[in-house]
Amino acid sequence: MKPQIHLRSALKLVNSLSILDLIALTREITGQRGVINRGWGGLGNLAEPSDYVYLVDNWPHDWLFQRCSVVVHHGGVGTTAAGLKAACPSTIVPFFGDQPFWGEMVHARGVGPAPVPADEFSLEKLVDAIRFMLDPKVFTIFFLNFQAIYT
Repeated sequence: MKPQIHLRSALKLVNSLSILDLIALTREITGQRGVINRGWGGLGNLAEPSDYVYLVDNWPHDWLFQRCSVVVHHGGVGTTAAGLKAACPSTIVPFFGDQPFWGEMVHARGVGPAPVPADEFSLEKLVDAIRFMLDPKVFTIFFLNFQAIYT
């Protein structure tokens, strides 16, 4: 069974919550399992071990995303391309460079919610984004928009 959510973020604190605490709360609210790719962000560890949230260190996107249903990430061109190639609806949390552009492109195609700028990221927005991405209509839109990739 696929983990529902992959999250990779350079964010460390959101309204005084660590990003890991925020993800644990999001998991409780949505009932989804998740993989957190800590990458270079130094996100640390969960306060308590979890059967529902798995921490990994800098695993390749193209391999990992094929094993996820949806992804939340910063929106770099390579990460965005890996998410689209793996047929994963994406929530983009941009903080630099061209990331807002890729967030808008994903949203314009209907395969992700509007990007959530890093300085606006919150528990409520993450929960809403996950619910948006898990809507079966989003998967239908995804395959209608990108069927050439998969045929």
